[in-house]
Parts: sequence; structure tokens; C-alpha cells
Amino acid sequence: MNPITSGRFSTAITKMTKADALAPIVALEATVTIGRTYQAYKRGKWDEARERFIEESLGALVWLTGVGAMNKLGDKVIAKILKKPNANFDVGTDKVLRTPFENFMKKAAPKGFTPKQVALIKGAKVLTSVILTNLFIGFVVPKVNQALTNKLRHERKHPHPQNGQLTFKGGAIGAINKFTNAIENTNTGKLLSSDAGIAGGRMYNARSKEERREVAIRDIGSIYFYMWAQGHARNLLNLAESGKASRLNPATAEILDKHLVEFLNNREMGVEEFRRAVLGKKITLPQGIKFETAEQSYFAKLTNKTPLEVIKLSEAKKFITDQEILERAAEMSKLQPERLGEPVLTKQQLIDSFNKAEINNPKLLEKVFTEHTGGANKEEFRFISNKPLYKLKSEMENYVDTICKSSKNGKIDKKLLETVQKKNLMYNGINFMVGFGIAAMFLSTIIPKIQYYVTRKTTGVDAFPGVYDFKNNHEVEA
Repeated sequence: MNPITSGRFSTAITKMTKADALAPIVALEATVTIGRTYQAYKRGKWDEARERFIEESLGALVWLTGVGAMNKLGDKVIAKILKKPNANFDVGTDKVLRTPFENFMKKAAPKGFTPKQVALIKGAKVLTSVILTNLFIGFVVPKVNQALTNKLRHERKHPHPQNGQLTFKGGAIGAINKFTNAIENTNTGKLLSSDAGIAGGRMYNARSKEERREVAIRDIGSIYFYMWAQGHARNLLNLAESGKASRLNPATAEILDKHLVEFLNNREMGVEEFRRAVLGKKITLPQGIKFETAEQSYFAKLTNKTPLEVIKLSEAKKFITDQEILERAAEMSKLQPERLGEPVLTKQQLIDSFNKAEINNPKLLEKVFTEHTGGANKEEFRFISNKPLYKLKSEMENYVDTICKSSKNGKIDKKLLETVQKKNLMYNGINFMVGFGIAAMFLSTIIPKIQYYVTRKTTGVDAFPGVYDFKNNHEVEA
């Protein structure tokens, strides 16, 4: 595995149990490990193939199990320091809608600790987890690999019994000292806590400039194909299929379809009647409503990003006279946790409360958002950005528009809904597999071939840099 970043899989698939969610990750990593090991064997035989297999498989094991275990351990340490059994909280915030850290400090603040101290403890836990993971994958694994290769090559040349103990240059203490120095005084070390940390560690421990160049090509070149290639491929296919870059995920489509089937109640509706009932109409809010906004960052002002607008439910009630709208607004405010003990709504949620369309039904949105976030959208100590949730709602609106356009006779019924859902599921599956295939092909085969090609063209020799002295044109003595 080439774990440039732990967040690279977050967009791979939408509805899954925890075990199901691992399936595409494991499949991709198995493909990458097998492909890179095979390409390594073709060039450097067992020495290079073994190093590649150990590096990829150990990396996968750490990211799939070790990082989660380390985070859980860190949470227990924080709980012990703060003397709180469940001191698990997020520090992300949009300042006006979701404020989990402030909620935690108000409702569960440990005595004797200031907000700054609690934030520093949380930050230290996260940084320690990142550093230890990068240290292991970027420093320890390469040294173990190199030591093992030297030992086995030495045994092949000197087959008499050996009583020596497996070590690597400098040992663990040397690796830690190198890491400490690097993180304080070198650019590579400063990058260890970021996505390039692991690539930096491997490059730092490369045995030659040729190997260092190959690591850079492989690890840095892999970032795009781990993080974005699958999503971009799916977006392009979606554009070709429907004219829109995004497509509603199967899980949300299933929830929406059930809601619309219940809404139809075995009846048939005209397309325009259905569109109005489900999507509603343009709404103008009453005059005089004032919204709170988060202070924009310098970058947000440069990009002219509109700040999130929020209003307290108690303030919104002053302008709402319709009891049904008032009830919808109260339900809308439950789509996120209370802010410091008080219900709040975004401006869009208030508009949706006045627009009594089915797509704005709070019960529907509650089901969709809860499924999409695993319920974290309503937890007061968790942070879920509002933007992706309402991007999802926009995709639901596009899906309804697709239903309307799919009608051949000007009518909408249960059968048409089922047809559109099946078609959406089919395209999601095809697009996922194509994106997966492109990423897997580049990661497992094309990128290794590129790194080998560069070495061959720059040195004139097609050899594994870990065991070859290109300057003197012979294999390195074990």
C-alpha cells in the first residue's frame, strides 16, 4: 500500500456497512500490491519484489487497522488526562451552525482545564498519531526492508550458518533521532505530518539518488490516483450520461424512492403536477429577517465565498405566523445539534420550511442526512460540514428532475420510479468500476513502468536501484 493520506478513500463508495466499506479499499490495495510486486519482480527479481510486497502490505495493514487503533488509544489517553470517560469531540466548526468544541466545553468541560489547554491536548493526540504512523511507514519499514535484503543477499553469497541478529543501520534509536532532527531542521521532516510525510520518509531513507527518484515518481505520482482519479472519472462519465457531473448515490436514491412511492400512494400524477409537488416553487422570505454569518477568512473573501447564514429558531418564530411552517422550521432545526443549547436554522432551511415541497420534508432530510453521516450530523460533539449535506440535497433535486424527464407518456407512477432507480444503480456501478479500474491500472502498473522507464533512460541500465551501483555499473555487495 502507498498510503499517502488516510482520507483518500472517503469518496470511493457511499452506502456500506463498516465491513462492506473496506471491500473496495482492500480490493484496490490488493490490486496495487500484486501489480507493483509483479512489476518489481520482472525487473529486480526476488529482492525488489520482496521489498515492494513488504512495503505495500505493511502499509495497508497500518492504515486499515493500526491508525484506527492508535486513535482509539489516543482517545483513552485524552479521557484519562481530562478525567472524562467519554472525552471524544471534534474541533472543526463553521462558527455559526455547528460548534462541537464550544458545546463540549460548555456541557462537559473538565474542571481545571482551559479551552486552550483542551485544544492543545487534542492537537497533540492527532499530531502524535500522524507522526508515529509516518515514522513507522516512512522510516522503520524502509530500514527493515533494506536490512532484510542485505542479510538475504549476504546469505546467498555466503551460505554457511549465520548467528548474527537482524538489525538495520542505526537501529530504532537511530531512526528516531534521524526523525527528530529531520522534523526540526529539514524540509522533508516538516512535511512528515502532512500527506507527503510518508513519501518524504521513504525518499529520505533511499539508498541512492536513483532509488530516491523512483520513490518520488511512485509516491507523489500516486497521490492523484488515490485521491481524485476515481471521482474525476465518474464525473466525466456522469456528464456524458446525463449532462451533470454528479449522480445520486444508491443509498440516498433508495430512501428518496421509498418516500416518493409513499407520496404517490398508488396513484398516477402528471409530470408538471409531480414536479411542483416534489420540488416546490421559488420562495421569498418575509422582510426584516436578520441572519448571523460566520466571519469570513481572508481566503474566503478573495474567492468571494458566501458565508453561511444562520438564525436562531427563537428569532425565526417572530416572523412565522403559519403553524405548519413553524412546525417544519422546528423539525428543520433538528437536522443539526443545538448550538450552545439553542436550536438554529440556516437560511436555506428556513426557505425550505416555507416551501412545502416533498424534497424539503424534514422527515425525509433527517433520514437522508442520518444515513449519509452515520448519525454524526445530529451529535453535538461531532462536526459535519453543512456544504456536502446540501450538495446531496441538490443531487436529490437533480434525480427528481431525471424522473420527470424519463416519463414517456407525461405521467409519473411507481413503475417509472423503479425504472429510474434501477438505471441510476446501474450507472453508479458502471462508473464506479471504470473509475476503480483506471486508478488500479495506474497505481499497480503504469506508474511503476514510468519509474522504471525513467531509471532506464537516465542510467542506461534496467536494474533495481536498491542493490545496483549505477556509477560503477555493478551490483552492490551485500
